[in-house]
Amino acid sequence: MAKAQQRSQLPKFTSMAVLIDGENVDRQKIESILARISQFGTITTKRVYGDWSQEKMKLWNDTVSVCALRTMHHYVHSTQKNTTDIAMVIDAMDLLHTGLYDAFVIVSSDGDFSNLAVRIRNEGKYVIGVGQRKTNHNFISICDAFVNQDRLASSDCCIDTEKLKNMVNVLNSKIAEKNTALQEQRKKVTEKNKNLADLRKELSETKKSLRTSAGGVKKLESQMAKLQKSNELLKKKVEVSKARLRDKTAKKFIDLLLNAISGEEIGENKYPLDIIGKKIRIENPGFRPSDYGFPTLSKLICSVPGVEMQTEQNRLVFSFSKESSN
Repeated sequence: MAKAQQRSQLPKFTSMAVLIDGENVDRQKIESILARISQFGTITTKRVYGDWSQEKMKLWNDTVSVCALRTMHHYVHSTQKNTTDIAMVIDAMDLLHTGLYDAFVIVSSDGDFSNLAVRIRNEGKYVIGVGQRKTNHNFISICDAFVNQDRLASSDCCIDTEKLKNMVNVLNSKIAEKNTALQEQRKKVTEKNKNLADLRKELSETKKSLRTSAGGVKKLESQMAKLQKSNELLKKKVEVSKARLRDKTAKKFIDLLLNAISGEEIGENKYPLDIIGKKIRIENPGFRPSDYGFPTLSKLICSVPGVEMQTEQNRLVFSFSKESSN
């Protein structure tokens, strides 16, 4: 109960800048760290610093991609380790002076960032530190809040990328089957249209024969019945084609959703609607729920099979049911 009350009292910032010392942090815990930090509010800037020409920094490639980090390259020109620290300090001051951020997150176990934390706090901004248990106590005490990364499991807050890949493969397979069926249906509709054109031609000829044939009336009625039946069949085929196209549109949104939830999990299989919505619109400026037939993003997401929406701490979050994740 005490933890729940403490979590509900966490500040909620509208714009946070996260600065990561890539040479001083365990990359395997970055997803867990970002998930924990996101509980404080919205992360709008994520940067990781280091000399990316070094072989050890290449191990960060997958993490940078999954977590949507911006890499900040700085060559190490000497044996001293403070090149990255200086770059982080300079960037932090530049971002501070923009006035766009109400909280700064320093991800490093290096106590040399104590003065930076003091400078940021002097500007009335909130400072969150993230580091190992061995982090200098002075830096910990200066921060408004400190997250001990040793308590974060390397995979507790990570998205099961393998499971997501399997889901995407299954969806792609189903979409391929739908597309094949849709193409066959279109061929049939084309053939129906041709038959309908032939029938109309025959009807026209029948009308001409009515002028000279006493039995032309019955023949015309028979042709009219065939024409009506063909029109009904054509309407059904068109409706089926529209349904196939809606399935294709739904798949496109599922791809957007799967891409947007990457790195945004705030709990076990839980994703914040507000964060996901912002991420989708940032990566897809022209995105509108109405294009998919829904007035709001929440109703559009709820239409995805296996998605469940709920309210936690006055915040809409959604999750995927176990059946849909398998």
